[in-house]
Amino acid sequence: MTPWDWISLLPAKEQPHRRRRRRIQRLEQELRRPRTLIALLLLLYLSLAVMLALRTGVVLALLAAMPLLLAPPLSALVYWLLWSEFHR
Repeated sequence: MTPWDWISLLPAKEQPHRRRRRRIQRLEQELRRPRTLIALLLLLYLSLAVMLALRTGVVLALLAAMPLLLAPPLSALVYWLLWSEFHR
């Protein structure tokens, strides 16, 4: 028994219910984290782009995915320009 595993001290009938409830609470807490929400939204967006590619064509899906592809290089360029402006 680990120090935080207090469920084993409960009656045998309550243990499965409490374990399930604690598992659901942990899942809810994980879904409330910002990085999990961002990852889920990115997966949803990419899955929609893939579905669009399969239904209509690759060009339209590439246009839909363009913001995801161009945002990191554009933000790096902006960061570099600002850094070089203030460090001259």
